[in-house]
Amino acid sequence: MARKQALALALMIGLASTGATADEVVSKQQVIDYVDRMLAHVAAVGIERAFADFSNTKGPWIEGELYPFCHSLNGINVAHGGNPNMVGKGGVLDIQDPDGRYVNRLIFDKVLAEGKGWVEYKWPHPLTKKIVMKDVYSVLVQGKYICGSGRYR
Repeated sequence: MARKQALALALMIGLASTGATADEVVSKQQVIDYVDRMLAHVAAVGIERAFADFSNTKGPWIEGELYPFCHSLNGINVAHGGNPNMVGKGGVLDIQDPDGRYVNRLIFDKVLAEGKGWVEYKWPHPLTKKIVMKDVYSVLVQGKYICGSGRYR
């Protein structure tokens, strides 16, 4: 349990550096468009370079509260714009929201069943630290990774 809490805390701390403002409202279409741009970037530069680019907190992939994340199908984080310290860490399937829901398991289940999709759960907003609903849109990439981004409500 301590590992799960440490991973969740590391994720929350990293999100605080995204530069988002609490007043920004991101639409679902903006998230879809963002993830589509992620897919185009993977196609243009390859998976290794794209994942490095996605994890650069000073790079162009950090857009307010939008940041990319990617996990391998065996539960290892391979890219994270909100917290690059997560890259290479396992245990992403054990991260829980405040209600005890395994958020990445929900994402994996949705994407593996449908190829892409939305999942919602409660998560601390990176700036206000208030627990709010978060919508995450994720896709299956090259049959080996689940990548996505999300918005806070």
